[in-house]
Amino acid sequence: MRKRVYKKYIGLCLAVITVNVSCTSSVLSQVEQDSIWTFSEVRMDADGDNDLDYYGREVTVTGIANTATGLLHEYYLQVFIQNDSAGMSIFAYQINTPFEVGDSLVVKGKIERYNGLTEVHANSYKVYKDVGREPEPKSLKDAAKNPASHLGMLIEGEGCIIEKGNTFNGKYLRIKPADAEESIMVYVSNFHRLYEDFNFSVLSVGDEIDIKGVVSESNPDFPEERIFKVFLRTPEDLQYAGLPQFYLYLVVGGAVLLGLIIAGWVIMLRRRVTTETTEIRTSLKEKEVLLREIHHRVKNSLSTVSGLIELQLHETDSEEAKGVLQNSKSRIQSVALIHDKLYKTESLARVELDVYLRDLVETIHETFTEYHEAVELTFDLDPIELDTDRAIPCGLLVNELVVNAYKHAFKRDKQGVLSIRLKVRRNKILLEVSDNGPGLPDTYYKRDGGSLGTLLVDSFTEKLEAKMDINKEGEGTTLSFTFPLKPRRF
Repeated sequence: MRKRVYKKYIGLCLAVITVNVSCTSSVLSQVEQDSIWTFSEVRMDADGDNDLDYYGREVTVTGIANTATGLLHEYYLQVFIQNDSAGMSIFAYQINTPFEVGDSLVVKGKIERYNGLTEVHANSYKVYKDVGREPEPKSLKDAAKNPASHLGMLIEGEGCIIEKGNTFNGKYLRIKPADAEESIMVYVSNFHRLYEDFNFSVLSVGDEIDIKGVVSESNPDFPEERIFKVFLRTPEDLQYAGLPQFYLYLVVGGAVLLGLIIAGWVIMLRRRVTTETTEIRTSLKEKEVLLREIHHRVKNSLSTVSGLIELQLHETDSEEAKGVLQNSKSRIQSVALIHDKLYKTESLARVELDVYLRDLVETIHETFTEYHEAVELTFDLDPIELDTDRAIPCGLLVNELVVNAYKHAFKRDKQGVLSIRLKVRRNKILLEVSDNGPGLPDTYYKRDGGSLGTLLVDSFTEKLEAKMDINKEGEGTTLSFTFPLKPRRF
């Protein structure tokens, strides 16, 4: 396609020179007697002395623009045109007619050299819009291997950055294509209109990039030094082929910073939690000490009341009054014993029920001195912990039953046996108080009109949410109470 377009350009120019059509542009009219020069002819140096054979000669060249006006230099015309096999630098001190990449140009000017770069210094040029298209880029790898043969041509390819830096009039990268021995410079002049938009700071040596640009050269000490460059036209001519190390460093740095922030926050939170936990533990310890002291004081107060009752017992001659006072003393001692257990245990909210009941029954046994030898105590107790709210009515219940047994079931002249059983069965507690006495009469336990003792037993049973059974079969009496191991929730 490009060959047909190029032939069309040549045919058009020759036709204009031959027939001198009046509607042809002024540029073509001025070159009627001239021929179109090839880029090879413009660069010709037949004797190899580094002096151009036609230096200073007025020539006419044509090609497709691979660079738009106003990019490589804001004020001057600094562009490149090319055909399928070669390219050429075009320069002028002013831009007469702007053009874009893909436009076809016919340029008339003088052959010159700028810092070793052969170019046509344009006197005039003609732009043909929408005739051609952007030239097909050549291989970056081929250009790096032989840049002189690609001068003025558009190239494209991927390479690895091996160097980056700045010069007095621009900034550059040196890249090496994959599997290539040679490298080539990628350059942006500080005269470039978009110079600040080329952000090389995010690139690092080792990054893979994909570039597209035009091959040129700068030879300050021509011919001893020849520096070939790929001029980038727009920032879009440089793309990342992978993740730049700069961004990798940002990600890693951000992750490290985030980690430090989280670690700092965790440390601060941990210190705060530790401080608050210490304060809570201190407060809790103080409350435990206070609560323990309260239990101790309650126990002492109840012991004082019990002592006062004991004194009253010695001052009373009435047997009925003594019985009432003795029962009251026993009940007070039962509650005092609970507070004594709470004061001495680690837990201030739960009581070892088995230990408590054993101590309670033995204390009551010591009270009835006349039965020390006549009554044998037996215990079958499972280890159970019970909350205070239920331990107190349970202790009072046992107190009533045991005191009642000593009063009505045992005789001094007959060996008696008092048994206490405490078992756990399917999340329920079984409490049994048994004696080998004569048993209860049929009319003994009545809910209506009973004695104070029976009313208290009934009240404590209800408090424990217990089911009571009385077994009077055979010798003696067994009272059983079944209640939940854990209190019900309402």
